[in-house]
Amino acid sequence: MKSRSHITFISILLTACVLNALAHAAPVRRKLAVKAGRIITIAGKDVKNGVILIKDGVIKAVGKEVEIPWDAFVIEAKDRVVMPGFVLAHTSSGLDRANENMPEVPFISTFDSIDPISTFFEDSLRDGVVTMLVLPGNNTLLGGTGTIVKPYGRTVEAMLIKRYTGLKISLRPSQNTSRMGHMQRFRRYMSDLKDYLEDYEQKKADAEEEKKPFDEEIDVTKQPMVDLLNKRLTAFVYCDRAADVSKAIEIKNTHKLDTVLVLGPDCYKAVGLIARSKLPVILDSQLVIWETNEQTNEEEMKVVPMIFHKAGVKFAFQIDTSQYGRRYLWYQAATAVKYGMKRQEALKSITLYPAQFIGVDDRLGSIEAGKEATLIFLTGDPLDAQSWVDQVMVAGEIVYERAKDERLKKLLEPPLIMQEPKDTD
Repeated sequence: MKSRSHITFISILLTACVLNALAHAAPVRRKLAVKAGRIITIAGKDVKNGVILIKDGVIKAVGKEVEIPWDAFVIEAKDRVVMPGFVLAHTSSGLDRANENMPEVPFISTFDSIDPISTFFEDSLRDGVVTMLVLPGNNTLLGGTGTIVKPYGRTVEAMLIKRYTGLKISLRPSQNTSRMGHMQRFRRYMSDLKDYLEDYEQKKADAEEEKKPFDEEIDVTKQPMVDLLNKRLTAFVYCDRAADVSKAIEIKNTHKLDTVLVLGPDCYKAVGLIARSKLPVILDSQLVIWETNEQTNEEEMKVVPMIFHKAGVKFAFQIDTSQYGRRYLWYQAATAVKYGMKRQEALKSITLYPAQFIGVDDRLGSIEAGKEATLIFLTGDPLDAQSWVDQVMVAGEIVYERAKDERLKKLLEPPLIMQEPKDTD
């Protein structure tokens, strides 16, 4: 009897402790209302002094006259500009190693190489990038599959949005081969794959005819390429030079692949061919190129985004972490606007268009009902160098606050030599 009473007492005590802990834990905000000074929806016109209504991490309404439920938690952002988080459609940063030594490794995945503690992810979140497709580098013919992640989380699993997305094909020669040798290697691989699949299908048909069980599965090292041929994966084809563009289009047409072109600096010279192909494009981070006119010997400036914009090519920007300005997506968009690109198109090129290219535009890339409440709160216009990201919200949860960014505070501290001596009296 005493034993039973003792157990009952312990159960009550544990229950009380749990309830007390829950009472003091951060409340779960199922309903949110963001009151913003300006909302850049991307889907339509900007909304001044508007409201974004959120429930369970999903946008329910956006506009100037949105009614706020009595039980919604209100986020006051009247002095902030709110817009969809930036989307990076192609990067090989954040990996412990971007390329393999072997030329044909379509069966590997960046999921196994992403380093969650890489400062690249921390910097990206601080800069307003909320979604990115991490693909293998440009030195491997068939480099493997990509992973869509959000740039925060202690493990890759916590960062994960989609594990198996996109397959990298690089047309830049590697392994001491020429361009003709590189293309021949690709054609031979595809020919061998075709022979393998024909043999596999014949075995399957023979088993069905003989009414025998057939449990042989596709070779795991070939499965990603099979998925590519069946349009379950998109080919991200890197073109190092303008001459590679025609080969990329040949690959796309021959094998009927869903394709996104990832371009090198001088691929603007093939803009006519790209425009006719109607393929989406990810531009190189170098947007302004100076070259010498062979006839006049004068320097000419080529503004790459304007060349593609005038040709009607839909594109997204990417970044270069080794260059100060080009490491920011907002800077890339601002550069395009500086040289004549329409502001709305430039903003789409860092939000909605890259979301479309990587297949997440049903939930990200714009602020509209039904999409995920993944937003950035800015102190001013997103294309203004004096603006910064103050907060980041992912699926209705605040995951970054500049005021609590301890690493940034340390980076902004003046050197000791410039600091005033402390009064020791």
